[in-house]
Amino acid sequence: MMILKNGGRVLLSITVCMLLDARLADAQPRPVLNTIFPVGGQAGTTVEVTISGNSPDSLGGLHSSVPGLECKKLDTSRFQLTIPAATLPGLYDIWALGENGVSSVRTFAISRREEHVETESNDSAPAAMRVKLNTIVNGQIEKAGDADYFEFHAQRGQRVVIECQAERIDSRLRAVLEVFDAHGRRLAVNRGYYGIDPLIDFPVPADGSYVVKVHDLVLAGGVEYFYRLDLDTRPRVAFSVPSVIERGKAARVAFYGWNLSESNVPPASKKEVTARSEDSSAGTDDAVTNDAVEGNFDCLEVDIPATLATASWPLPVRLNPSQTVLEGASFSFHPGGCEAPVVIGLTDVPVVLDRPGHQSPAAAQEIDAPCEISGQLTDRDECDWFSMRAKRGEVFYLEAYGQRINSPVDLQVRVLDATDRTHVAQQISPGSSETQLQPSLAPMELARFNDEVVNPWRKFPTSHLDPAGRWTCPADGRYLIAVRNLIGGLRADARRVYRLSVRREEPDFQLLVVPHGDDPAGINIPRGGREILDVLAFRRRGMDESIRISAFDLPAGIECPDVWLGPGVDRTSVVVSATQNAEPIHGELHLRGTSDETAQSNSHAVRGGVIVRSGTPEVWGRIAAQVPIAIVNDTPLRITANADEPLEHHLYGTLQVKHSPGGVLDLAVDIERRDSEHQAPVRLTAVGLPGMMLNEAVTVPAGQQKGYLSFYLPPTLTVGRYSIVVQAETTVSVADQKTETVVVYSNPVTFDVQPAAFLVEVDPFAVTRARRGETIQIGYSAQRINGFIGKMHTELAAPGLITDVVGLRGRGETFVGQTDKGSLQIVVNNDAPLGPQRFLRLFTVGVVEDQPVYFGSRFISLEIIE
Repeated sequence: MMILKNGGRVLLSITVCMLLDARLADAQPRPVLNTIFPVGGQAGTTVEVTISGNSPDSLGGLHSSVPGLECKKLDTSRFQLTIPAATLPGLYDIWALGENGVSSVRTFAISRREEHVETESNDSAPAAMRVKLNTIVNGQIEKAGDADYFEFHAQRGQRVVIECQAERIDSRLRAVLEVFDAHGRRLAVNRGYYGIDPLIDFPVPADGSYVVKVHDLVLAGGVEYFYRLDLDTRPRVAFSVPSVIERGKAARVAFYGWNLSESNVPPASKKEVTARSEDSSAGTDDAVTNDAVEGNFDCLEVDIPATLATASWPLPVRLNPSQTVLEGASFSFHPGGCEAPVVIGLTDVPVVLDRPGHQSPAAAQEIDAPCEISGQLTDRDECDWFSMRAKRGEVFYLEAYGQRINSPVDLQVRVLDATDRTHVAQQISPGSSETQLQPSLAPMELARFNDEVVNPWRKFPTSHLDPAGRWTCPADGRYLIAVRNLIGGLRADARRVYRLSVRREEPDFQLLVVPHGDDPAGINIPRGGREILDVLAFRRRGMDESIRISAFDLPAGIECPDVWLGPGVDRTSVVVSATQNAEPIHGELHLRGTSDETAQSNSHAVRGGVIVRSGTPEVWGRIAAQVPIAIVNDTPLRITANADEPLEHHLYGTLQVKHSPGGVLDLAVDIERRDSEHQAPVRLTAVGLPGMMLNEAVTVPAGQQKGYLSFYLPPTLTVGRYSIVVQAETTVSVADQKTETVVVYSNPVTFDVQPAAFLVEVDPFAVTRARRGETIQIGYSAQRINGFIGKMHTELAAPGLITDVVGLRGRGETFVGQTDKGSLQIVVNNDAPLGPQRFLRLFTVGVVEDQPVYFGSRFISLEIIE
């Protein structure tokens, strides 16, 4: 049983409990929690849930980010959950724990409404399940072609908001909502409102009964096609203006939605606002397609005190990977007694509200940078214009938020010169062939920013439709910023809110840690072994320097060394290991990121990402409240990598090799097998390499306990600190004299890249094949750079060896003065190993006052034949 309490907030400290049994063989499957049904419950009640996944009989209990949730196992797949009455409505995480560790994370919704589970026979309108208003129904589309029907009674003039949650609660259902009257006439339909989850704003035309139909867009179905249907006449908020307020300062916020004129909303705060749209009335022969906000919105204005204008975590809403930038810059709020929470952004710069009538360059609204604009693009083809003054050489970063704040827009941002005009050729007089240049009406465009489509990692898509970019002011003057929506639509829509941040070059970043694999799975660490996760960096406003990732508050027996995202690198791997005698525990991984370049005085928390579903064109993931981890059974193999192994040089003695662009990084890998009877080959490769480095692979022969993996550091590699991990794949013995393939990971290898003193290049026409007993010459050059003028000495080398390479012997050469080209003689012994010589290279030492100071290398391609 797990109980977490802290005044209604989720504790992000470690929760520790004993696993049922950690002595199972490594062949046991890791737990996967596919579904939990019903997928939510009412605060202050007890709900019975059924789970599905692999090995449900091995699961001992359910754990959650819900504060104080209690769980009791009823049988193999059924659990009883007791939800504390004080739990705020929203979306929370839930996961399973059992013999084989912790499972993947799923969503569990909490409400303060009466909740029901759909009846099995409601697959037609005559058999519709009767439900009351202001209740929630948990349902499933159990088979392909199925549809669920629900009947409710309402009175004329009531405003019923009918909403179906599916994607937001990790369901595969692509829901469609339809509303019919008692005669079977369709009155409204919606196929997507909050993303692909539908909502219908239904003004009841007459007293009577109405039927709601729920089905999948392509008529699919199954156990993973679950949903929550909400029929609501109580206060409900759709969006807010402004959508962002200044951190730590009081602000007045207008919340727009439905039924905000209930008795629990102060009358002085009520204001009815009409969206500029065409009114569509229900009850006509044609169904109303609610694919935009039409009709009237209620508006509730609330004064938010400064004490609430602080960042909170976790946020009880679904957050997509692209919304990582909201971490530490937003908080949730329940205005006017609303059931659903609203997320409001926070900023450290002044907030400017867009004012009416600034939809042309001549009427552009004046702003001062830095600032954050909160605006609306209600009309179909509306374009908001702003103007600001800037000085030559000033650098500005413009970042717009639309899709990432759940607004139905695809934004475009342009910067234009307010004074300069483009010129067009015009005839001097009718019929004349002579022309002269005349100024056009449009300001000259200087920059245009569109969608952010870059993904740090293809397995966890983070791209979005929000533009961002860097602009350098070319001259002192006044400049225009234009914001428009590229998908205006057929109707006006007041939901089209946006944020536009206009700031100077103030580097910042956010971090997200996700499972390394592309399948839903928990983070389970074998005793004596390691598990890796990938850290994704969202660099902003010119952030290019190295970022340090550190762990804190780790459970006993768990270690997580610091790793570094090198300059400009957006992804690396963090390694979590367990000691050989660690107790089998369940806890949480806490990480933070720091950098010397950011102006932030404190570090950034690293938030967790989970993979919801795989097997689709793109992996489907989201941000989680926390990162559960567990220690499980022993590892069959352990590897340790070292990038600082010294080299013995016959002229300069023991060398502590330094790394520079244009050099080679050697990783010495020690292999420790638990089973001495099974000594299979081990295949080594790297994980988390910077994008400009090419990966390599090598196989360590069976029975050997050590191998090398080497990488060329390209001349374009930025100076800084980097971290990578070695991955090993081999086979281990299991029961019945069988074997299975396992993958294990090394410790993180961190290395510093320093400025190069020279670059070594091999003659492209150099010999690439040689026979045993032959002597060959390899032409090469060593070009001095960065002011280096010293002596250079070059030898033949391989991982861990200089000059006396196995089967080969090189005859070193020294460059002095201005010499930078030569050839190295290689003698191929009669016992030289046949085949390609992996990681063979020329190794050059740069000397300053007779001391070896600089190092550089270049691989050479050489195959030995008979």
